[in-house]
Amino acid sequence: MQKLRYAFISFFLIFQLFGQAQVDYFNEIHTPLTQEERFNSLLILHKTLNAMDNSVPGYRIQIYFESGNFSKSMALRTKEEFESIYRGYNAYISFHEPYYRVRVGDFRTKIEARGFLKKILRRYPAAYEIKDQISFNG
Repeated sequence: MQKLRYAFISFFLIFQLFGQAQVDYFNEIHTPLTQEERFNSLLILHKTLNAMDNSVPGYRIQIYFESGNFSKSMALRTKEEFESIYRGYNAYISFHEPYYRVRVGDFRTKIEARGFLKKILRRYPAAYEIKDQISFNG
């Protein structure tokens, strides 16, 4: 019985030493960050990413979508015409091979985009609202 007690105590001590050795080894390899350092590093990363991209999800109205020989000049003409008629709304030309697109407005909600679409539908009958990254204006 006494041998069993010594064996149990010896096993328990060896197990404790082995467990402590693992914790010491882990602490040597991994230097833990404090909560404040982690928070500050995330905040810096967040600011950096926001500075790189100043756009937010929103909606625009696509008024021109064409490919071909004169599609670029027509896109430019459509943009200039739109900006002269609808002052205060920006128009953007994009090219995704082989199509030129003209999209207008920076609307945060689909309701705003549809309201403006109803205003311009007579002049641009093929226009429709589309989800896009819009310019962030504060």
